Amino acid sequence: MTTSTGLSFGTGPADGAPPPEDGLNYSFRPRLIGSGSRFRLDGETLHWTVGARSGALHLRDVARVRLSYHPGQLASPNYETVIHGKAGEKLTIGSLSRTSITSVDDHRKAYAAFIAALHGALQPHAGGIVFDGGLSPWRWWLMSGLAVITALGLVAVLASALGDADWTVGALIAVLCPLLAWPLWEMLWRNRPEPYSPSALPGRLLPS
Repeated sequence: MTTSTGLSFGTGPADGAPPPEDGLNYSFRPRLIGSGSRFRLDGETLHWTVGARSGALHLRDVARVRLSYHPGQLASPNYETVIHGKAGEKLTIGSLSRTSITSVDDHRKAYAAFIAALHGALQPHAGGIVFDGGLSPWRWWLMSGLAVITALGLVAVLASALGDADWTVGALIAVLCPLLAWPLWEMLWRNRPEPYSPSALPGRLLPS
């Protein structure tokens, strides 16, 4: 079972796995059903176990790293790191463990420490790695366009309700607007696409 901290230094097994060797370890459970994901950063190698699969990715073989932010609907927001290997590997590291349908364990401190250590280990190979912050440009612009359309629709409904003196609908829309706008604005602001350096991680994409 994933611990509440999610981070350890070569101590203790996770999810029935054999005791980890020396190195910096991080584990989380992205889904309620199924095994968790475990990672061990040991020198120049990132060892991983995702469900029944396991392997090792040499840091010199990393091609791309992307940091992103995903707002929580019923719980804490999820910070996510996706690592792409040159041979097609794709590893996802998240800051939350799902414990029930509506609750999670938040590993933000352990996640931030592990991701910082990972980027420190990647610095010697940074010349061959693409570091992306936020969403891909096409996804960000698509979501921004949908947000503008949604905002215009709500304003039109509000104007119509006020014009018809329908104060109940007007009040409902007036309350819903900030409730919907704030998390959407935060997600777009945090996930604006731009490259970053492994020596200067974007604070908006890491838990504080």
